[in-house]
Parts: sequence; C-alpha cells; structure tokens
Amino acid sequence: MSIKLIDKKGSTFHDFPYSSPERKCIHCWIINVTPPGPNQCIHNCIYCYAREAIYSNHSQDTLIYNNLPELVGRDLKKLTLCPPISLSNVSDPCQGIPELQEEVKRLVGLLMSYGVSFFITTKGNPSFLLELPGFIEYKPKLIATTIEGTPEILELLSPGAPSFNARVATVRKLSSIGIDTVIRLDPIFIHLFQALYGDSWFDQISKLIDVYTSTGAKHIIGSTGRLSKRQSPDSKDTSIWQRIYEVIRNQSPLAARKLEQEYIYEVNWSGHGYLLRKDLRLSLHHKLRELAEAKGMTYATCQELSAQESDSSHIPHCEGLPLPFAKKQADGKFKPITGCTANCHVSCRVTTIPPCGHPELVTYKPLKPSKLCFEPTLISLPND
Repeated sequence: MSIKLIDKKGSTFHDFPYSSPERKCIHCWIINVTPPGPNQCIHNCIYCYAREAIYSNHSQDTLIYNNLPELVGRDLKKLTLCPPISLSNVSDPCQGIPELQEEVKRLVGLLMSYGVSFFITTKGNPSFLLELPGFIEYKPKLIATTIEGTPEILELLSPGAPSFNARVATVRKLSSIGIDTVIRLDPIFIHLFQALYGDSWFDQISKLIDVYTSTGAKHIIGSTGRLSKRQSPDSKDTSIWQRIYEVIRNQSPLAARKLEQEYIYEVNWSGHGYLLRKDLRLSLHHKLRELAEAKGMTYATCQELSAQESDSSHIPHCEGLPLPFAKKQADGKFKPITGCTANCHVSCRVTTIPPCGHPELVTYKPLKPSKLCFEPTLISLPND
C-alpha cells in the first residue's frame, strides 16, 4: 500500500452533526487529517465506523491531506470566535506514518500560532509533536489516548495499533512532562472480557483503572460501543456487528450468544444501532465512575448516557478538561475565553450574557462558520 498526498477541497469546518436538545457533545471544529476509509488508518481496528461510512474512500492508497494548514488558516482569518478543534475523528492523527506526522505537525503548529484550543484523540504516539517549540507548555489542549482493554483484548480489537504497554507508556510520558491527558476506555465490549476472563471479567477492568491511574491521566471516557449490522460499502468486508461477534465467538460461543441477547437496537439523539441494554450500561458505568473517582480521576460516558445519569459532577463536559472557545484579538490571534466550556447549550442556557457575549450560540444545533463571524466583512464558508 502506497502513501499518496492529496489536496482537500473546500473548508474543513464542521461541528458534531447532532441537532437534538439531548446533545451531549461540545461544539467543536472537527478537522480530519485523511478521508474516511479502510486504508486511511493502519491500526485496522475491527470496530472502526469510518470504514463503514457511505462516504468512505476505498482507494487502495493511504491518502493524506497535505494542505490543511492553508485551508484552516484561511478559515481562521474569517472567524471572530473559534471553537475547540478536534483532531481527527475518522483516522488516527498520530499513526506511525512519517508523511502523516509531518502534516499533523504543520497543522498543530498553525493552531498554536493562532492560540486556539485543540484536542487530539489517538492510539498512537504524539511524541513527534514535542519537536514543536512551546508544545508542552501550550494550553488549552489535551491528548486523549484510547486503551480499550487489556493487552489480549487490544490484540483482537486493534491489531495494527501500538500495544497496551506502548500506549500506557505514551500517556505516562506525556503526563510526566505536564501535558493534560485523558484515557478513552472505549469501546468496552463486556462480552469479550467475559469470553476471555470468565467470572473475573470485571476484576480485569478494575485492574485497568489502576493502571490508568498510574499514568497520570486526569479523566476517563467510557462507552460500550454502538454496533451496526449494515454491510460495508466494500463488499469484501463485513459489518461491525459481524466482526465483533466472530471475535467473541472464537473465544466463547456462550459469550457470543449473550452479546446477541444483550445488545439491543436503540435510537437516540446521537444516532441508531445496537447498544448494550441500558440497565447493564448504567450498572457498568456507575461502577467505573466509582472506581475512577476513588483514584482521584473523573469519569464520563460518550454519547450513550446523559451526563446526569453517568458522569462525574462538576466537569465541564464529557472530555473532562477545559477546552474553551477562543476570541480573536486586535493582532489577529485568538485568546481563550475565561469561563467558556464550549458546552454552550448546557453551561450557558440560564444566562443572558454568556462568556463569549453571543447568546445566539447557546444552541444544541451544529455550529456553522457564519455564526462565528461577527464583523461585517466576514462571510460564511461552505460546509464540508
């Protein structure tokens, strides 16, 4: 498989697409460093939703955008307010691909030069970003590392990604030099734990929390996954449901039957699919929150439960740590807004004057660039 650098067309700007009052996700600017698709991420995680997407690119090459700093810089010049930026939701921005890392380093350098908030979600090693002057000290930012299980589970779920020990070592290193870190225990397939560890399956998860605590991470985000039975656009591939089912069945037919019984089709504000039965989700997340908080960490769930049902109190949002909007200054750079959580429709719904000064942004609907431009000369940008 060869690496191919390509231009992205148009603006990169898009927020999480959820338009429900139950929305839990913060407002952010998602920048994907590759197109979605099975060949755009070498980790080859069997539960990856990007390879299932109807808009996935099925090129045989690994495609990497090579003009993101130019596109993002153009957009930043037109915005007055900038939401926190998420890197990257359809592929890992810290894969061990030199060409990708170089482009990500250019992009992060641009974000730092403008002074905006950003967060990175990865299974890889972001240490290449330490080459950027001032990266360690730069705030606000956070790095979330996905460690979705024990070493044995990672070998089954994410065979191309770094090992359990490598991911733990990465979080520990970043935390030790003062970078805010988060761990995503996501997805937690309890039936795979049961298949591998029998009645002691939850003890294994409890031990994971102990390990996560030792890394210096401040927050854990958990989910039990959302499975689709829809066939991939690539007819050679199977659905997420089928891939997970087969992995579990190979370890324990009994656990696979329980998966069939206990993952129920559900429609909620963030979409539809097969989710762990709600009473089981609640029980699991309450236990995990208790374990995390006992170790001095905070805990939140991703999408599948409300904050009131599952999250630690007094955290700004499910990402756990501050990621405020930033406001443009006279010199064209941005400055984080004191008191902003980017969780506009929750944090600012009872105030007439939010910290950004724009009550029209107190909405659960996805943000458009035109809503973040408050100067007469600024124009709307097309969506991705």
